[in-house]
Amino acid sequence: MRIWLWFLAGAVVLSALATAISPDGHGALNLALLLGCIVVAGVALHRHRPQPRAAWWLLLAGVVVPAASTFPLGPVALGAGYLFCLPLTAAGLWLIARRLRPWSATRILDSAIIMIGIAQLTWAFVLDPLLHRTGLKPLDALGVSLIAGCGLVTVALLLRVALAVRPGTAALLLLGSSATTVFADAFYTVSYVVGRGSTVTGWFTAAGWLIRASLLTAAALHPGARTVALRPRKAGDDRGTPIGGFIALSLLGPGLLVADLVVHREAGSWWHALVPAVLTGALMVAMVLRLGRALRDRVRLQRELAFRAQHDVLTGLANRELFRSRLQDGLDTGGEIGLLIIDLDGFKDVNDTLGHPAGDELLLTATARLRAVAGAGSGTTLLARLGGDEFAVICPPQELDGLAAALVRELALPYRVAGREQHISASIGVYAGAPASTGEALQSADIALYAAKEAGRNRAVRYHPGLREAQLAHTALAEQLRAAVEAGTGFAVHYQPVVDVHTGRVTAVEALLRFTAPEGAPVSPAVFVPVAEEIGIIGRLGAWVLERACADAKAWHDEHGISVTVNVSGRQLRNPRFADEVLAVLRRTGLPGAALVLEITETVLVTASLEETEEVSRRLARLRAFGIRIAIDDFGTGYSSLAYLRTLPLDVLKIDRAFVNRIEERQDKALFRAVVELARSMYLQPVAEGVETPGQAAVLRELDCGLAQGFLFARPLPGPALTALLAQPRVPAA
Repeated sequence: MRIWLWFLAGAVVLSALATAISPDGHGALNLALLLGCIVVAGVALHRHRPQPRAAWWLLLAGVVVPAASTFPLGPVALGAGYLFCLPLTAAGLWLIARRLRPWSATRILDSAIIMIGIAQLTWAFVLDPLLHRTGLKPLDALGVSLIAGCGLVTVALLLRVALAVRPGTAALLLLGSSATTVFADAFYTVSYVVGRGSTVTGWFTAAGWLIRASLLTAAALHPGARTVALRPRKAGDDRGTPIGGFIALSLLGPGLLVADLVVHREAGSWWHALVPAVLTGALMVAMVLRLGRALRDRVRLQRELAFRAQHDVLTGLANRELFRSRLQDGLDTGGEIGLLIIDLDGFKDVNDTLGHPAGDELLLTATARLRAVAGAGSGTTLLARLGGDEFAVICPPQELDGLAAALVRELALPYRVAGREQHISASIGVYAGAPASTGEALQSADIALYAAKEAGRNRAVRYHPGLREAQLAHTALAEQLRAAVEAGTGFAVHYQPVVDVHTGRVTAVEALLRFTAPEGAPVSPAVFVPVAEEIGIIGRLGAWVLERACADAKAWHDEHGISVTVNVSGRQLRNPRFADEVLAVLRRTGLPGAALVLEITETVLVTASLEETEEVSRRLARLRAFGIRIAIDDFGTGYSSLAYLRTLPLDVLKIDRAFVNRIEERQDKALFRAVVELARSMYLQPVAEGVETPGQAAVLRELDCGLAQGFLFARPLPGPALTALLAQPRVPAA
């Protein structure tokens, strides 16, 4: 219900009626309407509690004081009431303007210059002619001047609020109330001057005060009053300087001063020039201060633009352009330079999973650590962000190794991003020397960076010529892998049997990806798999291996009842559609879910966040509901093995070859026995990996670890060779 609208309509009608009955504003209906507005506005302000509260109560006080002055208290009280009306209104508008947009020295000076200019015009064309013609007493003239000055201040503040507040009904009512106050008081002042000090109130002034009270009360009743001062317009740029307007005002003041002297020269009234002289002097001072601030702002802006041109916007570090310039300066000196290229391992996963704001937060944290470590070096050290998650440091060669080691440690500490704990690391390429060009220095550091990644990440590697040959081989292999994936050639799936050590019977096979280079040489999985992960094709390869293994295993399962184990990459596990894709493969190939084992590694889980691990656990639990079993590979090589055994839905525990190599020795045998007993206590099937000698197989039988795989039983075999092996009742070596 729009109470404010009904009230405003009724108040306007009553105001017109009251003005018609009592044009001087002293009638009973005038007083009753003013008192009613004051009471209703007070109740509305108490109920809505608009902010800032003091501003609204000051505006209401600007209504109360003139209303109280209309009672028959004499002309002194009447004049005093109207004299205080504008200052109270101006104070309320000041508080609202300050809440909408904080006052700065620039805004204050601009407002002062405009006010002084308006004051000069008002004095020259309104006040001075009126006062000179009517011959008011000095005290009355002073009062009129004060009211005029307060009016100017109120107009400036009114414009300030109007330009800062967001348009709305409550704001329009509030601004209309204040504007009506200015017009009504201006009319009253002119009437007072023309009447040579008479306090007779005209109908226009009386109606204006009633409308002012009605508009302010309607604004207080409006629900939007709560947020008038809390919803500013979009802030603009305050650094622009109105040079043209300043020049016009600078000429206005002296011009009016000369004109005033010429007009009053014959009468000998040189004192008339006092006010224009004071205003002109104030205008000059304000303009000098404003232009000085404008020059400082311009210099600061130029410095800021120069800084932005050479620094990264997000981190504030040197950007690529400044980095290359400083690197070239180092080459021009003819001495050796020290260079670190830093890449954050795992940043892309955080950025893709949690979003770009979280990625920016992580980058800022990493930047703070870079500054804390590298900033403590010599004065010639430069930190730069080259783009994305890649950083660079230029420093003296003798500081390289210590700085690189410290950065590896600091950047590997946990990060708190978007309310979650994230674990990433840093790979660092180190270069020291006197290269022929900046390109050679960067290329050498990049080669060392790739070597650090290939060596397992979370480390620093110093460049040497042998790394360049390795990088060339790496690049060639990456190109071969891409071409092989597109052409569908070069890859094959081999199968290594999992054997029951008591019976020698094959119970399962593990699918292993193999790659043959175009020249015919086989490439080790330890070499090509990391490259496939780096260039982003591991997901496609993993999907192809799963499809091929399930298709091959269908016949082996139907005839021999064996299952197939397929390794799953971290990228596949993080795919939200992973479970759907696995189930779709089973439907296409006809392989039962119970004949499939998905194998995940501890190293994949260690690099995942807690939230990612929980998501993976839910996907694996869904697959287990279809009979698919889950195995954890390389048990004992990670950092949180026991935690994963407790939280993940597992069925098979594959014990790493590190536990098997020396199993015939007493201490290692005891350790292996403990792992087997742990697996059984958690209802997991233990499988020993890397069995290569009959002695190791004998210990497995002694410890009742029934399943094992390794070169002792069979190397990974192509499909036809495995089919021939399965035709035998038992593996010969077993």
